[in-house]
Amino acid sequence: MQIAPVANNQEKHLTYKQWCGQYKKAMGEGFYFEAMLIDYALMEDALCSYLYHIGVIAERNSKRACKKANPLRGLIATYLPKEKTDLGISTISGKMKIVRATLLWHLDDTKVVPDDPYLKVLDKQHSERIDAVGFLDLLKCVDTWRDYRNEIMHALMNKNLAAVDEHLAEKCEEGMTLVRELQAQVKHVKYGNRIRRSLKLKVE
Repeated sequence: MQIAPVANNQEKHLTYKQWCGQYKKAMGEGFYFEAMLIDYALMEDALCSYLYHIGVIAERNSKRACKKANPLRGLIATYLPKEKTDLGISTISGKMKIVRATLLWHLDDTKVVPDDPYLKVLDKQHSERIDAVGFLDLLKCVDTWRDYRNEIMHALMNKNLAAVDEHLAEKCEEGMTLVRELQAQVKHVKYGNRIRRSLKLKVE
């Protein structure tokens, strides 16, 4: 069974509003596992939006990376040599890998920006709008939060109940804080839609 995606920005806004409301309700009534699920979905959505605005994703509901973003494969090979160079966007780990590679590349003072229109505008947007060091630190926090979430979700029956209950609400709130920080990064990189315009991609 395949669930239909949102069809337009209006549906997206309504969906986002609905789930944010559901998160507040879940937290208020102590349904922390539901709140954590929403946290995770919002994190992945923010990362997806970031990739959309740096031109990795041509359309909002695309399942594959845009060919115009292929130069990013070289960045992954250089700055994350232990990772595969594919531009997989189907998992949160794949999304974070691409974002990390662009940030590490931007911070490399010894790099020579290739004569590639995409990489030039990507570097310019990061130089003017993105705190790459702060964003990398944020991604580390997201990784730590995801490790906790995965431990809870995949081994719940083997965890001490009191130990789980002690930190669950706090971790849900932490997750929402990370969501808001990721969304702030999306706003920065979206500014002016420079990257998408340079690639002649649709701008919403």
